[in-house]
Amino acid sequence: LKWLKPVRPLHLHSEAGRSPCISGSPAYAAMSLLEEGKSLMAVEKEEDKKSEPKTSRTKGDFSRATDFIASLKDMPEDSPIKKGIACFLKYGVKPLIIIVMAYVWVFKQLYKIYKLLPMNIVSIIFGVGLCFFGGTYFAAIAAAEAALNLGGVDLWDHLRTCYNEASGAAQASLEDDKVDANKDGIMDVQHMSTNDLINHKAKVAMMSVKDPMKLQQAVTSLINVWVAVIATLKFQFAKTVAVALGIANMLSLPACRVVGPLLCAVMGPDLNHWVPTIIDTSIKVIAVWFATYLQSCISAFYSGLRGGRIIAESIFNIMTERGWMDKLPDFLTAKPFDPDQSYLDEAIQYPIAAFGFYYQITHGFALEFPWNLICLPLTIIEWVIRFQVYT
Repeated sequence: LKWLKPVRPLHLHSEAGRSPCISGSPAYAAMSLLEEGKSLMAVEKEEDKKSEPKTSRTKGDFSRATDFIASLKDMPEDSPIKKGIACFLKYGVKPLIIIVMAYVWVFKQLYKIYKLLPMNIVSIIFGVGLCFFGGTYFAAIAAAEAALNLGGVDLWDHLRTCYNEASGAAQASLEDDKVDANKDGIMDVQHMSTNDLINHKAKVAMMSVKDPMKLQQAVTSLINVWVAVIATLKFQFAKTVAVALGIANMLSLPACRVVGPLLCAVMGPDLNHWVPTIIDTSIKVIAVWFATYLQSCISAFYSGLRGGRIIAESIFNIMTERGWMDKLPDFLTAKPFDPDQSYLDEAIQYPIAAFGFYYQITHGFALEFPWNLICLPLTIIEWVIRFQVYT
């Protein structure tokens, strides 16, 4: 059979549909029957495999995910998954978008006020916030200090580039919302489906960017600064956590001797082997919390000094610009007034710093209403940085 090369014959099927009437050599007939038998055996094996229960997975995660997505196509409209997604979008995502839009509007108004106010007034407002609320945002303050040291002057240029391009894209999107090409009284964006609208807005935003290379360099530089800042903060706070865990290891044995008998009596003989683990874990959690609290105290002390200095310098700059310093008595200031030879700003700086530090300690580094709502975006940034640093 190996050396036979028969010519392809004409197949004539019988009425039964399975047994072919083959014209040609006997060798070819034997080969055809052999191939048909192999195909029937393969079909039987596939049916046996389907009937047998699987003992392990035969598909990868991506194939399983593809099958799951494909199964969602025929899902009815009243399915639990679609109802859950619709409920989440209606009562979860939509209010969140409204809140974000409200904060964006508020910050736009604040930015307008910032552009109108003199820089000394802005510095006083910033100094007050830093002096009285700085300990709450110790991770954000440390990140800002590290970013300024690592990014330098170019950091502001990169931020300005991203802001200008984002503002241009937002303005182009607003102008695009007013386009009515077919003059039917309905804006073109209202005729588009969700996918078409997303693609269209992405195209409008990309067209509004005048220098993509400059934007790409700015974004890349900001990402590099962010990675460097997180690495610096991880190293900085890792030392604090390491010291806290070292103290916890030294306190585990004394705590076990003091608290162990009470826990053993409460938990009973069946759970006595859990007592050392519970005590050790509790001591470590308390030590890390205490280290975080100490870090907040250090940041509060620093922010109090820094904020008090900003407030004092800004006040004396305003008084100097308006000529009030030359009107003070001679025993307070020399005439003409020289800021480099005066110590009055330090006399104001340290009392303000002490009061700000006292305020933060007595309030437990917590923001009261309405400051907690006003500073909510900054609070979110603080917890994102903490998550990046501690994980």
